[in-house]
Amino acid sequence: MHPLLLGIHMEKERFLRLSFVALSLGVRVKRAEENQLGQPLGALCGLQEPLPAAPQAQVGEEMLVLAFFDDALIDRFLQAMRASGLAPVRLKAVLTPVNSAWHCGQLYAALSGEAAALERGRRP
Repeated sequence: MHPLLLGIHMEKERFLRLSFVALSLGVRVKRAEENQLGQPLGALCGLQEPLPAAPQAQVGEEMLVLAFFDDALIDRFLQAMRASGLAPVRLKAVLTPVNSAWHCGQLYAALSGEAAALERGRRP
């Protein structure tokens, strides 16, 4: 599959700036709308059909999902993001067979928990 950058809970202007970075690397882009947050990530990334009645999902912070990226493209994308001067996106994930079944709220819970644990580990 062709690489896809999925933006979740992102302001349109910010996602547009990220889109320019991604498109310059040949990456497709998609911004999840609020009414799609209950859909499985796999559906949002084109791996399966959307659920006819998806649950509601709450996301408290912007996230990026890098779908179908190889390791080299991940590195190039992150370097290009830094070079563009965009503020970093704290919560990022690579689409996997496990998380492709999760909705955006489940991904948010997992990523925010991991980020909090990492931040606690950095404090003296």
